[in-house]
Amino acid sequence: MIAGTIRVATTERLLLEHARKTETILERTRGLLGCQELEQGEGLLLTPCNSIHTFFMKFSLDIIFLNRGGTIVKMIESLTPWKVSGCWASTAVLEVSAGLISNTGLQIGDQLIWEIQV
Repeated sequence: MIAGTIRVATTERLLLEHARKTETILERTRGLLGCQELEQGEGLLLTPCNSIHTFFMKFSLDIIFLNRGGTIVKMIESLTPWKVSGCWASTAVLEVSAGLISNTGLQIGDQLIWEIQV
């Protein structure tokens, strides 16, 4: 996985200080399985991806679906374990800690920018 950060393009505001981006199908398949929790400021960017599941998870997640340009096309707040969700218009999914969407005021149409951490 690649380490990086994610910013909101319109405001240049830092959204996630510690984000990881998947590089292989194995990394996408594993996702956050085995994690005990996600801290505020952490997230996982799954790409390419247009659907996720929370089978075997131990905590809820906020889910952000992004199109090819990084624009938010769908969001789900506090998706609980043992659920499935998808969005045909998305090419990437950002999994973040529950509460991030409401705490940051993200909206459909906001563009997110992935930046590699150096």
